[in-house]
Amino acid sequence: MNILKMIGKVLAILLGVVIVLLSLTSIHYRFKVHNIMNRLKKNGYCNLVSAGDYKLNTLKVGNENGKHKIVCCSGLYDGTMNFSWRKMTKSIEEDNQLIFIDRAGYGFSEDTKTDRTVEQIVEDYRTVLKNMGEEGPYILLAHSISGLYVSYWQNKYPDEIESVIIMDGTLYIDEERGNYSNNRSRIFYAAEKVGLQSIIMKNVYGSLADIDNMTGEELDMNVYMFSKTTGTHAIMSESNLIYQNAKNVIDNLKPNDIPKIYIDAINAFDENPEKKEKKWIPYEEKIGNCELVPLYGKHAIYMDRTEECAKIIKDHIDSLK
Repeated sequence: MNILKMIGKVLAILLGVVIVLLSLTSIHYRFKVHNIMNRLKKNGYCNLVSAGDYKLNTLKVGNENGKHKIVCCSGLYDGTMNFSWRKMTKSIEEDNQLIFIDRAGYGFSEDTKTDRTVEQIVEDYRTVLKNMGEEGPYILLAHSISGLYVSYWQNKYPDEIESVIIMDGTLYIDEERGNYSNNRSRIFYAAEKVGLQSIIMKNVYGSLADIDNMTGEELDMNVYMFSKTTGTHAIMSESNLIYQNAKNVIDNLKPNDIPKIYIDAINAFDENPEKKEKKWIPYEEKIGNCELVPLYGKHAIYMDRTEECAKIIKDHIDSLK
C-alpha cells in the first residue's frame, strides 16, 4: 500500500511538472506569435476585407497600372504567403499587380466554423476581390492545395480568368491521403494549443523550403505564422474536407483553352517522378491547355528555387496576349 501511495505521489509530481512546462511553453509561444504579428501589422501586412461573415487578410503590391492582375493563393497551413513569396514575386511586381488573399484562419484572417468546401473557399476569394473593387480577368498563382481551388475557379468562372500558374500543386488526393492529412492536422491543432507546434514546425519546415537563405528573424516569422494557422477551426475543416474537395474538383473538371502551366517540384516529399507522371497525364487531359514545367526542388519551390520560379512565371506571363 505504501509503495502504491509513493508511486501515486511520484506520478502526481510528474504530472504537475508536465503541466507547468506546457504552461511555460504555451506562454512563450503566444508571446512570440503576438510580437511577430505586431511587427507584421506595423509593416502593413494586415489588411482585412469582408468575405461575408468573416474577414480575410489581403495585401496588394506591385504596379497598379501593370499589364496583368495576379491573385495569389497559398498552400495548406501557409499563413506566410504575403511575405514569404515576395523574394520570388519581386521582379514580377515591376510590371504587374499582385493581390495576396489569405483564406479563413490563415495569418491575420479571421477564423470561422463555416465548412471549408472548395465552393466556399473560391466564393470567399471572389467576394473579397469584389469588396476590394477589383475586376478580372485575373492570373491565378497557386501553390500546393490551392492548385485544386484555382482549377475549380477557372472551370466554373472561365470568363474571370486570364491564365493559371500552379506551383507544385495537388493533382489528386485519394481517401487514404485525405485521412492522413486530417490526422496530421489534428496533431498539429492539439500541439498548437499547448504551444508545441512551433517546435514541430521547425523540424518540418526544413523539408518544405530552403531555410539556409533565411535570417533567424525570417525563419521565426515563417515558423510561427505557419504554426498559428494550424490552430484554427477553419484549417481543421479544410483538412477534414480535403479528399471530398479534391474529388469534387477532379470529377467536374472540363478542358478549356485558358493558358496554364504547372511547375512540378520534382522529388518533393521524395515522391517518385514516374508516379507523379501517372497523375499528371489524366489531370492535363481534364483541365486542358496546361504545360508541365519540371523543376528540381523542395515542395515550397518558390523559396527553394526562387529565381528559377520567377523566370518561369515571367516567361509565361510574357507569352500571354
